[in-house]
Amino acid sequence: MNQFKLVCLGLITIMSSGCQVISPLFIDYNGVRMDVAKWINNHQLLSIQQKRSLVQLSKAQQKLYQIQNKSEEQRIQIIKENMIAMHCAQAHLTEHKIKQLQNQIFDHTEKQQILDIYNQQRQKITIDLNSVQCE
Repeated sequence: MNQFKLVCLGLITIMSSGCQVISPLFIDYNGVRMDVAKWINNHQLLSIQQKRSLVQLSKAQQKLYQIQNKSEEQRIQIIKENMIAMHCAQAHLTEHKIKQLQNQIFDHTEKQQILDIYNQQRQKITIDLNSVQCE
């Protein structure tokens, strides 16, 4: 009987770790910092769509670090990308989960300043969010 339990435990371990290996095949983490990708992937209760929304948002939010060093045209593109990513994230994620992601992306001391700059710039730009394609 103990041998049966060990075999079952082994199979469960292999199957559950297999899910972690398979998960990145369905989610493209390219462009996401490694620590953030690991944080997203470790949330096993999230659906694939929720993880995709977190990935899309993290790719966009990471670009906010360098926004002040970009040309006006590049800044507008980064702001638009963030507006779209936030719209998509809000459709699939709680505000709490979005804030948790931002805490992973941004250094605590810089987070508010970066998001304030984004929010100021965002007020100047309009896009049709009804025509947006979420990942």
